[in-house]
Amino acid sequence: MTPPLHDAADRARIRGDAPPGALDETLIVEAAAGTGKTTELVGRIVRVLATGRAGIQQIAAVTFTEKAAGELKLRLREAVEKARARATGDEARHLDAALRQLENAHVTTIHGFCAELLRERPVEAGLDPLFQVLTEPQATRLFNSVFDPWLQAQLASPPEGVRRMLRRRAWPSDAEGSSAGLKRAGLELADWRDFDGDWTHPAFDRRGRIDALLDELRAVAAALRDPSSRYDALFASTWPIRTLVDDVERVEAVALRDYDGVEARLVALARERDLAKLRKGTGALYRSGVTRDSVWQAIERVRQSLAAFDMEVNADLAALLRRDLRDLVDRYQRAKIEAGVVDFLDLLLRARDLIRDDAAARSSFQQRFARIFVDEFQDTDPLQAEILLLLAADDPGEAGWRAVRPVPGKLFLVGDPKQSIYRFRRADIALYEDTKARLVARGATLVHLTTSFR
Repeated sequence: MTPPLHDAADRARIRGDAPPGALDETLIVEAAAGTGKTTELVGRIVRVLATGRAGIQQIAAVTFTEKAAGELKLRLREAVEKARARATGDEARHLDAALRQLENAHVTTIHGFCAELLRERPVEAGLDPLFQVLTEPQATRLFNSVFDPWLQAQLASPPEGVRRMLRRRAWPSDAEGSSAGLKRAGLELADWRDFDGDWTHPAFDRRGRIDALLDELRAVAAALRDPSSRYDALFASTWPIRTLVDDVERVEAVALRDYDGVEARLVALARERDLAKLRKGTGALYRSGVTRDSVWQAIERVRQSLAAFDMEVNADLAALLRRDLRDLVDRYQRAKIEAGVVDFLDLLLRARDLIRDDAAARSSFQQRFARIFVDEFQDTDPLQAEILLLLAADDPGEAGWRAVRPVPGKLFLVGDPKQSIYRFRRADIALYEDTKARLVARGATLVHLTTSFR
């Protein structure tokens, strides 16, 4: 005999079995892995179809990977066929209609869904009607084609952020050399270009911090000299500190301090793996008159200083790079427009702008999609949440997604906040919790699937 499910009432609510009107409730389902959330989502779609509340073309089911979308469509077909075999009367007729059109169902990724909307109204969205969607490798290649001439133009008189970034040590695998870090920063900024507000840029005395940190490192290097044994483990493992101090002193014996170069060396030292695996060694005395503990404590303090410097100097550099790389991002945008292509973020941005700013388009899409099912909602970023909630709004005139009250039953969200640690692209657990709270305050019902079948 199958044991009773602890969450049987919530599962019945999802399927629409009880209480009365459950199929017309806005539901947020929190479900851990192994609890059968996809099965329950598919079951609710089948019940919506069978009862005639929406046709297959009026349903959007959104997942976040192509693989998941393909699997969901296969499971939906199987479930509809099984339900059709048992159905009679109007339910059979509704399910027959769903089966005939199932291949054209809107079961796709959020990016694929946005592309469908944009292809219907490319002119209103400001796009070439024949626009193509770039894969991530294609988008990177296009960005690279823009980056190279941009960098050559910068080298004549680089702004501070670019100048400092070019001095940073490149990763060993970066064939492009020191420009690779700058290119990565440009790509990252392009991926977050919709966050166009001002960044906080607190005052940072870079030169003063570098001078003080070098003094601290010199003092530690001096304390490390002349150990009682040349094989001392503490002396041997602290070679990165001693090497940096010796290199800087050798250069500064004949030249003024190169702050950009020293900054790069200090950041590299802060991230030096060997510095995180220092060996204290044995023996109470490091050398005559100097205890090992005193030397170790000085090293611990300088490691803390390096970590703080690494965080603060990189925050300072990031704010400068955002300013200095803005022209690069603009060039990338123009290159896509000229080529009639969009990247994945463009799909979200253009769809959001179309739905938010064009009242006629928003109303048309709202009428088209009677039911919206979203899987893995904890992986939703702000743009995706804005698109989905605007489409579910009960007021066609409402363009502010945070103020949306969904049409009862139109929205069905499934998420597992515990899985948000994986941070799918720009997902944010705070956004998930805030959206959940807002929807519940506006009439949504929160249910939980807790019984695991694994």
